[in-house]
Amino acid sequence: MLDLQKFLSAALVPRQSTLDVPELAQWFGKDAPAQWTVRGLSAAELSRANEAAAHGLDNARAMVAALAGDGDKAGAIRKAMGLSSEDVPGDVSRRIEMLTAGSVAPLLGPDNRDVAVKLAETFPTTFYQLTNAITNLTGQGCEPGKPRRSGKTPE
Repeated sequence: MLDLQKFLSAALVPRQSTLDVPELAQWFGKDAPAQWTVRGLSAAELSRANEAAAHGLDNARAMVAALAGDGDKAGAIRKAMGLSSEDVPGDVSRRIEMLTAGSVAPLLGPDNRDVAVKLAETFPTTFYQLTNAITNLTGQGCEPGKPRRSGKTPE
């Protein structure tokens, strides 16, 4: 039987994996290994990714149309947001959101969503490799341990 209190008091952290991405080596630092670290997603992050597949692209296109119509300005906004005039399959939209949320190093987050979009467009096999790893880690759930530090402590 599950010990509810023990489960509730356990320190759990998302699983992580570091993958070699030699095809991206030229964009890493001179002595830095060409590696990308990803982590498993929470239920809320996974849900947001699934919602992106369902309607995120439609919402973004509607916003562009409302702000700029269909002229050059609209084209520039679409390009900045990673939207082409072609339809983006729902699976790709979902994976872009997964990579945005699940990237640890480099840390993407919503401010760098364009990196995930460009990676999907220019290195699709690498993009799928990373998002498949995120899917696998998410399915394995968290692991016992202390929460990882987010960075150096300011001095």
